[in-house]
Amino acid sequence: MGQLPDKRLKPSPAFYNTALDLFGPILIRDTVKRRSRAKVYGVIFTCFTCRAVYLDLTEGYDTDSFLSTFRRFVSIRGYPQTIHSDMGTQLTAASKEIRNMMGKWNTSQISTFSLNQGTTWSFNKSANAPWQNGICEALIKTVKRLLVIAVGECVLSFGELQTVLFEVANLLNERPIGLKPGYDIDMGAYLCPNDLLLGRSSNKVPSGPMGNEPDVRKRFTIIQTIVTTFWKRWMRDYFPTLLVRHEWHTERRNLQKGDIVLVQDNDLVRGNCRLAQVFQANAGKDGKVRDVVLRYKPLCSSDEYKGRKDRLVNRSVHRLVLLLPIEDQ
Repeated sequence: MGQLPDKRLKPSPAFYNTALDLFGPILIRDTVKRRSRAKVYGVIFTCFTCRAVYLDLTEGYDTDSFLSTFRRFVSIRGYPQTIHSDMGTQLTAASKEIRNMMGKWNTSQISTFSLNQGTTWSFNKSANAPWQNGICEALIKTVKRLLVIAVGECVLSFGELQTVLFEVANLLNERPIGLKPGYDIDMGAYLCPNDLLLGRSSNKVPSGPMGNEPDVRKRFTIIQTIVTTFWKRWMRDYFPTLLVRHEWHTERRNLQKGDIVLVQDNDLVRGNCRLAQVFQANAGKDGKVRDVVLRYKPLCSSDEYKGRKDRLVNRSVHRLVLLLPIEDQ
Protein backbone atom coordinates (compact mmCIF):
# COMPACT_ATOMS: atom_id res chain seq x y z
CA MET A 1 0.00 0.00 0.00
CA GLY A 2 1.36 3.39 -0.98
CA GLN A 3 1.68 6.46 1.20
CA LEU A 4 -1.09 9.01 1.50
CA PRO A 5 -0.79 11.91 -0.96
CA ASP A 6 0.49 15.25 0.30
CA LYS A 7 -2.94 16.81 -0.20
CA ARG A 8 -4.33 14.54 2.53
CA LEU A 9 -1.67 15.58 5.05
CA LYS A 10 -0.77 19.24 4.47
CA PRO A 11 -2.82 21.83 6.39
CA SER A 12 -5.27 23.65 4.13
CA PRO A 13 -8.68 25.36 4.35
CA ALA A 14 -11.79 23.20 4.20
CA PHE A 15 -12.61 21.94 0.69
CA TYR A 16 -9.35 23.41 -0.67
CA ASN A 17 -8.68 19.94 -2.09
CA THR A 18 -11.95 18.17 -2.83
CA ALA A 19 -13.09 14.78 -4.08
CA LEU A 20 -16.54 14.22 -5.52
CA ASP A 21 -18.69 11.33 -6.65
CA LEU A 22 -22.30 10.55 -7.51
CA PHE A 23 -24.83 8.04 -6.23
CA GLY A 24 -28.37 7.13 -7.20
CA PRO A 25 -30.71 7.33 -8.98
CA ILE A 26 -33.31 8.41 -6.43
CA LEU A 27 -37.02 8.63 -7.24
CA ILE A 28 -38.73 11.89 -6.30
CA ARG A 29 -42.20 13.32 -6.66
CA ASP A 30 -42.69 15.70 -9.58
CA THR A 31 -43.43 19.24 -8.44
CA VAL A 32 -46.06 19.80 -11.17
CA LYS A 33 -47.57 16.35 -11.74
CA ARG A 34 -47.85 14.97 -8.24
CA ARG A 35 -48.51 11.39 -9.33
CA SER A 36 -45.56 11.18 -11.71
CA ARG A 37 -42.03 10.27 -10.63
CA ALA A 38 -38.68 11.73 -11.67
CA LYS A 39 -35.08 10.62 -11.16
CA VAL A 40 -32.37 12.66 -9.50
CA TYR A 41 -28.81 11.83 -8.45
CA GLY A 42 -26.93 12.62 -5.28
CA VAL A 43 -23.57 14.40 -5.42
CA ILE A 44 -21.12 14.12 -2.54
CA PHE A 45 -18.19 16.51 -2.04
CA THR A 46 -15.65 15.68 0.64
CA CYS A 47 -12.57 17.53 1.86
CA PHE A 48 -9.21 15.77 1.59
CA THR A 49 -7.94 17.16 4.90
CA CYS A 50 -10.76 17.53 7.44
CA ARG A 51 -13.17 15.04 5.80
CA ALA A 52 -16.01 17.57 5.79
CA VAL A 53 -18.98 16.57 3.63
CA TYR A 54 -21.32 18.49 1.33
CA LEU A 55 -24.36 16.71 -0.17
CA ASP A 56 -26.58 17.99 -2.97
CA LEU A 57 -28.73 16.85 -5.90
CA THR A 58 -28.39 17.09 -9.66
CA GLU A 59 -31.51 16.90 -11.80
CA GLY A 60 -30.42 15.66 -15.21
CA TYR A 61 -27.89 13.80 -17.32
CA ASP A 62 -26.40 16.83 -19.05
CA THR A 63 -23.29 18.73 -18.12
CA ASP A 64 -25.20 21.94 -17.40
CA SER A 65 -27.26 20.25 -14.66
CA PHE A 66 -24.10 19.10 -12.91
CA LEU A 67 -22.44 22.51 -13.31
CA SER A 68 -25.48 24.08 -11.64
CA THR A 69 -24.93 21.77 -8.65
CA PHE A 70 -21.22 22.56 -8.69
CA ARG A 71 -21.92 26.30 -8.72
CA ARG A 72 -24.17 25.90 -5.66
CA PHE A 73 -21.31 24.15 -3.91
CA VAL A 74 -18.67 26.79 -4.70
CA SER A 75 -21.10 29.59 -3.82
CA ILE A 76 -21.23 28.21 -0.26
CA ARG A 77 -17.78 26.66 0.24
CA GLY A 78 -15.66 28.59 -2.26
CA TYR A 79 -13.65 27.37 -5.25
CA PRO A 80 -11.30 24.46 -4.47
CA GLN A 81 -7.74 24.41 -5.72
CA THR A 82 -8.04 20.82 -6.96
CA ILE A 83 -10.98 18.48 -7.57
CA HIS A 84 -10.61 14.74 -8.00
CA SER A 85 -13.32 12.50 -9.47
CA ASP A 86 -13.96 9.39 -11.54
CA MET A 87 -14.63 9.14 -15.23
CA GLY A 88 -18.08 7.92 -16.23
CA THR A 89 -16.80 4.75 -17.91
CA GLN A 90 -14.84 3.77 -14.81
CA LEU A 91 -17.68 3.75 -12.30
CA THR A 92 -17.90 -0.02 -12.39
CA ALA A 93 -19.21 -0.20 -8.85
CA ALA A 94 -21.98 2.30 -9.54
CA SER A 95 -25.26 1.88 -11.32
CA LYS A 96 -25.52 1.81 -15.10
CA GLU A 97 -27.43 5.09 -15.13
CA ILE A 98 -24.62 6.93 -13.36
CA ARG A 99 -22.10 5.56 -15.86
CA ASN A 100 -24.29 6.75 -18.71
CA MET A 101 -24.79 10.09 -17.05
CA MET A 102 -21.12 10.82 -16.46
CA GLY A 103 -20.23 9.32 -19.82
CA LYS A 104 -22.27 12.08 -21.47
CA TRP A 105 -20.45 14.81 -19.60
CA ASN A 106 -18.32 17.13 -21.63
CA THR A 107 -15.16 16.81 -19.55
CA SER A 108 -13.40 19.50 -21.56
CA GLN A 109 -16.24 21.92 -20.76
CA ILE A 110 -16.03 21.07 -17.06
CA SER A 111 -12.23 21.42 -17.04
CA THR A 112 -12.42 24.74 -18.88
CA PHE A 113 -15.03 26.05 -16.46
CA SER A 114 -12.91 25.09 -13.46
CA LEU A 115 -9.68 26.47 -14.94
CA ASN A 116 -11.35 29.82 -15.46
CA GLN A 117 -11.91 29.90 -11.70
CA GLY A 118 -8.38 28.76 -10.83
CA THR A 119 -9.38 25.16 -10.10
CA THR A 120 -7.58 22.08 -11.43
CA TRP A 121 -9.88 19.14 -12.20
CA SER A 122 -8.28 15.70 -12.33
CA PHE A 123 -9.97 12.47 -13.41
CA ASN A 124 -8.94 8.90 -12.66
CA LYS A 125 -6.94 7.50 -15.56
CA SER A 126 -7.13 3.82 -14.69
CA ALA A 127 -10.25 1.89 -15.61
CA ASN A 128 -11.90 -0.57 -13.21
CA ALA A 129 -10.26 1.13 -10.23
CA PRO A 130 -12.98 2.68 -8.05
CA TRP A 131 -10.67 2.43 -5.02
CA GLN A 132 -8.62 5.31 -6.44
CA ASN A 133 -11.43 7.58 -5.26
CA GLY A 134 -11.91 5.66 -2.04
CA ILE A 135 -12.22 8.82 0.06
CA CYS A 136 -15.66 9.29 -1.53
CA GLU A 137 -16.57 5.65 -2.10
CA ALA A 138 -16.33 4.88 1.62
CA LEU A 139 -18.78 7.66 2.47
CA ILE A 140 -21.14 6.79 -0.38
CA LYS A 141 -21.29 3.19 0.79
CA THR A 142 -22.61 4.33 4.15
CA VAL A 143 -24.69 7.34 3.12
CA LYS A 144 -26.52 5.74 0.20
CA ARG A 145 -27.44 2.53 2.03
CA LEU A 146 -28.66 4.31 5.14
CA LEU A 147 -30.60 6.89 3.11
CA VAL A 148 -32.47 4.08 1.36
CA ILE A 149 -33.34 2.59 4.76
CA ALA A 150 -34.32 5.94 6.28
CA VAL A 151 -36.46 7.14 3.37
CA GLY A 152 -38.03 3.74 2.78
CA GLU A 153 -41.10 3.89 0.56
CA CYS A 154 -41.68 7.60 1.16
CA VAL A 155 -41.43 9.59 -2.09
CA LEU A 156 -40.17 13.10 -1.40
CA SER A 157 -40.15 16.18 -3.56
CA PHE A 158 -36.90 17.72 -4.79
CA GLY A 159 -36.88 20.34 -2.04
CA GLU A 160 -37.70 17.81 0.69
CA LEU A 161 -34.97 15.40 -0.41
CA GLN A 162 -32.50 18.27 -0.64
CA THR A 163 -33.39 19.25 2.93
CA VAL A 164 -32.76 15.67 4.07
CA LEU A 165 -29.34 15.66 2.35
CA PHE A 166 -28.35 18.99 3.91
CA GLU A 167 -29.29 17.78 7.39
CA VAL A 168 -27.51 14.47 6.84
CA ALA A 169 -24.38 16.36 5.76
CA ASN A 170 -24.59 18.42 8.94
CA LEU A 171 -24.79 15.24 11.04
CA LEU A 172 -21.77 13.78 9.26
CA ASN A 173 -19.87 17.00 9.87
CA GLU A 174 -20.61 16.70 13.61
CA ARG A 175 -18.66 13.45 13.93
CA PRO A 176 -15.52 13.80 16.09
CA ILE A 177 -12.15 13.87 14.32
CA GLY A 178 -10.03 14.82 17.35
CA LEU A 179 -9.81 16.89 20.52
CA LYS A 180 -9.70 20.67 20.61
CA PRO A 181 -6.32 21.94 21.83
CA GLY A 182 -6.49 23.51 25.27
CA TYR A 183 -9.98 22.17 26.05
CA ASP A 184 -10.75 20.22 29.18
CA ILE A 185 -12.12 16.74 28.56
CA ASP A 186 -14.61 17.38 31.38
CA MET A 187 -16.36 19.84 29.08
CA GLY A 188 -17.06 17.05 26.62
CA ALA A 189 -15.71 19.17 23.74
CA TYR A 190 -14.30 17.54 20.63
CA LEU A 191 -13.12 18.77 17.25
CA CYS A 192 -15.47 18.12 14.33
CA PRO A 193 -15.51 19.26 10.67
CA ASN A 194 -18.22 21.82 11.45
CA ASP A 195 -15.81 23.64 13.78
CA LEU A 196 -13.44 24.14 10.85
CA LEU A 197 -16.23 25.08 8.44
CA LEU A 198 -17.94 27.58 10.74
CA GLY A 199 -14.82 28.91 12.44
CA ARG A 200 -16.47 28.53 15.83
CA SER A 201 -17.80 25.90 18.17
CA SER A 202 -20.89 24.17 16.84
CA ASN A 203 -22.76 23.46 20.08
CA LYS A 204 -26.36 23.79 18.88
CA VAL A 205 -28.23 20.54 19.40
CA PRO A 206 -30.24 19.53 16.32
CA SER A 207 -33.88 18.50 16.51
CA GLY A 208 -34.37 15.40 18.60
CA PRO A 209 -36.78 12.49 18.11
CA MET A 210 -40.24 13.56 17.00
CA GLY A 211 -42.13 11.03 19.13
CA ASN A 212 -43.43 7.52 18.70
CA GLU A 213 -46.40 8.52 16.55
CA PRO A 214 -45.40 11.39 14.23
CA ASP A 215 -48.10 13.34 12.43
CA VAL A 216 -47.77 12.11 8.85
CA ARG A 217 -49.87 15.04 7.64
CA LYS A 218 -46.97 17.40 8.26
CA ARG A 219 -44.18 17.02 5.71
CA PHE A 220 -41.69 18.66 8.07
CA THR A 221 -42.32 15.94 10.63
CA ILE A 222 -41.69 13.28 7.99
CA ILE A 223 -38.37 14.87 7.03
CA GLN A 224 -37.22 15.06 10.66
CA THR A 225 -38.23 11.44 11.23
CA ILE A 226 -36.17 10.37 8.19
CA VAL A 227 -33.11 12.29 9.42
CA THR A 228 -33.47 10.82 12.92
CA THR A 229 -33.70 7.31 11.47
CA PHE A 230 -30.55 7.96 9.44
CA TRP A 231 -28.71 9.17 12.54
CA LYS A 232 -29.58 6.10 14.60
CA ARG A 233 -28.59 3.68 11.84
CA TRP A 234 -25.42 5.62 11.04
CA MET A 235 -24.26 5.59 14.68
CA ARG A 236 -24.94 1.87 14.85
CA ASP A 237 -23.16 0.95 11.60
CA TYR A 238 -20.40 3.59 11.45
CA PHE A 239 -19.07 3.14 14.99
CA PRO A 240 -17.65 -0.38 14.44
CA THR A 241 -15.59 0.92 11.48
CA LEU A 242 -13.64 3.14 13.90
CA LEU A 243 -12.39 0.13 15.84
CA VAL A 244 -8.95 -1.04 14.76
CA ARG A 245 -9.10 -4.71 13.85
CA HIS A 246 -6.30 -6.96 15.08
CA GLU A 247 -5.45 -10.52 14.21
CA TRP A 248 -5.88 -13.06 16.96
CA HIS A 249 -2.11 -13.45 17.29
CA THR A 250 -1.46 -9.68 17.51
CA GLU A 251 -1.28 -8.05 20.92
CA ARG A 252 -3.55 -5.05 21.43
CA ARG A 253 -2.97 -2.26 23.90
CA ASN A 254 -5.25 -2.37 26.94
CA LEU A 255 -7.20 0.73 27.88
CA GLN A 256 -5.55 2.52 30.77
CA LYS A 257 -6.65 4.99 33.41
CA GLY A 258 -6.72 8.49 31.93
CA ASP A 259 -7.33 7.48 28.30
CA ILE A 260 -9.83 9.61 26.36
CA VAL A 261 -12.40 7.49 24.52
CA LEU A 262 -15.44 7.92 22.29
CA VAL A 263 -18.49 6.12 23.71
CA GLN A 264 -21.11 4.39 21.58
CA ASP A 265 -24.45 5.42 23.08
CA ASN A 266 -27.67 4.88 21.15
CA ASP A 267 -29.68 7.05 23.55
CA LEU A 268 -27.93 10.34 22.79
CA VAL A 269 -29.73 13.29 21.23
CA ARG A 270 -29.37 13.40 17.46
CA GLY A 271 -26.10 15.00 16.41
CA ASN A 272 -24.32 14.54 19.76
CA CYS A 273 -21.28 12.36 20.46
CA ARG A 274 -20.01 11.52 23.92
CA LEU A 275 -16.40 11.66 25.09
CA ALA A 276 -15.32 10.16 28.40
CA GLN A 277 -12.19 9.44 30.41
CA VAL A 278 -11.24 6.02 31.70
CA PHE A 279 -11.53 6.24 35.48
CA GLN A 280 -10.70 2.62 36.30
CA ALA A 281 -9.46 -0.28 34.19
CA ASN A 282 -9.29 -3.68 35.85
CA ALA A 283 -7.55 -6.49 34.01
CA GLY A 284 -8.68 -10.10 34.22
CA LYS A 285 -6.60 -13.14 35.11
CA ASP A 286 -5.21 -13.24 31.58
CA GLY A 287 -4.13 -9.60 31.73
CA LYS A 288 -6.82 -8.37 29.31
CA VAL A 289 -9.07 -5.40 30.09
CA ARG A 290 -12.64 -6.10 28.97
CA ASP A 291 -14.66 -3.67 31.10
CA VAL A 292 -13.78 -0.19 32.34
CA VAL A 293 -15.32 2.52 34.51
CA LEU A 294 -15.80 5.79 32.61
CA ARG A 295 -16.05 9.32 33.98
CA TYR A 296 -17.90 12.07 32.15
CA LYS A 297 -20.06 15.12 32.74
CA PRO A 298 -23.79 14.74 31.90
CA LEU A 299 -23.93 17.97 29.91
CA CYS A 300 -26.41 19.25 27.33
CA SER A 301 -25.98 22.25 25.07
CA SER A 302 -27.81 24.53 27.52
CA ASP A 303 -26.09 23.21 30.67
CA GLU A 304 -23.16 24.83 32.41
CA TYR A 305 -20.09 22.99 33.53
CA LYS A 306 -19.97 24.42 37.04
CA GLY A 307 -21.82 22.49 39.68
CA ARG A 308 -22.08 19.31 37.66
CA LYS A 309 -20.97 16.13 39.34
CA ASP A 310 -19.02 13.45 37.54
CA ARG A 311 -20.98 10.42 36.43
CA LEU A 312 -19.33 7.00 36.62
CA VAL A 313 -20.59 4.20 34.40
CA ASN A 314 -19.36 0.73 33.50
CA ARG A 315 -18.85 0.02 29.80
CA SER A 316 -17.42 -2.78 27.73
CA VAL A 317 -14.26 -1.95 25.77
CA HIS A 318 -16.05 -3.11 22.61
CA ARG A 319 -18.27 -0.01 22.90
CA LEU A 320 -15.30 2.37 23.10
CA VAL A 321 -12.90 3.94 20.60
CA LEU A 322 -9.56 5.21 21.88
CA LEU A 323 -9.10 8.84 20.83
CA LEU A 324 -6.20 10.08 22.96
CA PRO A 325 -3.95 7.75 24.98
CA ILE A 326 -2.69 8.91 28.35
CA GLU A 327 0.86 8.95 26.95
CA ASP A 328 -0.02 11.67 24.42
CA GLN A 329 -1.78 14.00 26.87
